[in-house]
Amino acid sequence: MTELLRLLSLFYACDVAAETRFPTPSEWQRCMGHYHAVKAHFAEDLSGPAAQIEGYRRWKAWEDANAELVAELRARVR
Repeated sequence: MTELLRLLSLFYACDVAAETRFPTPSEWQRCMGHYHAVKAHFAEDLSGPAAQIEGYRRWKAWEDANAELVAELRARVR
């Protein structure tokens, strides 16, 4: 769980930063890496588009089920 929280914090920091300015190419690349790492955490196999979609869906379901924790993580990066 600790690794997941670290990945989510990194991704949420990117998400919050993108609300106020357009990311540089290196920031965008780093943030996309965090995004894919979070999806990989929730998907069993990210070898194809269907697996990436499933990872994303599981991630969003997890966020819905853990809304208070998500709000806390987002608040920390603001």
